[in-house]
Amino acid sequence: MTHPSYLAAIDIGGTKVTASLASKEGILVKLYQPIHLEGNQESIPKQVHNLIKESCRLSQVNPQNISALGISTASPFQKKGPHRVVVAPNLCHGIASPSSLQKNNWKEIPLESYLQANYPQLKMDNDCIAAVKAESLFGEAQGIHNFVYVTWSTGIGMGCMVDGQILHGKNGNAGHGGHIYLSEEDSNCFCGQSGDLESLVAGPVIARKYHSEATTKDVFQAFRQREKKAQKIIHRASHFFARGLASINNLLDTQLFILGGSVFLKNQDILLPLIEKEFQESFSVLSQGVQVKGTSLGTYLGDIAAYSLVLPPTWIQEWQKSKPWQKAPQAITIN
Repeated sequence: MTHPSYLAAIDIGGTKVTASLASKEGILVKLYQPIHLEGNQESIPKQVHNLIKESCRLSQVNPQNISALGISTASPFQKKGPHRVVVAPNLCHGIASPSSLQKNNWKEIPLESYLQANYPQLKMDNDCIAAVKAESLFGEAQGIHNFVYVTWSTGIGMGCMVDGQILHGKNGNAGHGGHIYLSEEDSNCFCGQSGDLESLVAGPVIARKYHSEATTKDVFQAFRQREKKAQKIIHRASHFFARGLASINNLLDTQLFILGGSVFLKNQDILLPLIEKEFQESFSVLSQGVQVKGTSLGTYLGDIAAYSLVLPPTWIQEWQKSKPWQKAPQAITIN
């Protein structure tokens, strides 16, 4: 007797973890939980494992019928024996700067090795590299061989496809465009650098430049009310973000930038025109004809990115037709 086959997907960002479960016919459930940044370095792996088990319980799926697990996660990675560990500064505060924000002293997270014991068919990739695969299979980049996916959220991440090949690098860290240097000013990034793109435009930076108790949402609300300080901050962030895109384009000679992440997707009516204007003012021989657009996969991009790492070919064909993310259930929040 053959048992039904299911896939699990995990998307890990700087502030949250989502877990979802899918069959060939579509996505059954999605769970959202704030990320656990306290305890020991196994806190996040344990959280992921518990979310998968809860997804199975809610869907009445036997965990033994999960054939593969895809993980899309904030990075970078380092190799440690046969596995890679996550060394993302926004998760591992033992390597982060400034130290005043520390909630833990982790210097690495053994995500892959911890979970592979229960999910031997596990594939893990940087969230933006995984998003490149998702966009090429299901999104705005179908049939396009040169494009860059960029997330604008708690941090800035990038994934790149060049001549039909997704760039990975020696440890799977290719595309960390958030850490390219753009300014000499004293703006500190979690990674310890000063003046890189992430330190200039990331969501928490936008909020902090407005005032110490503000949220990113507050700044954009003030922008919409034509408050001058908020307008100055958003214009400045868009200026640097577009210059970051121009720098990447100058290196890769790309065709398309696809933008995602919470900061961009919640405010693309403001940000996209500002980015496009600044980008088109870069070296015209290289920028002419390059498109900049938002992802069409919406809030399910991270999940589809994780699934894309482990989808069987027959599922890919079915999902390209059925677009299951368009009729997927709303995420269930677990505190």
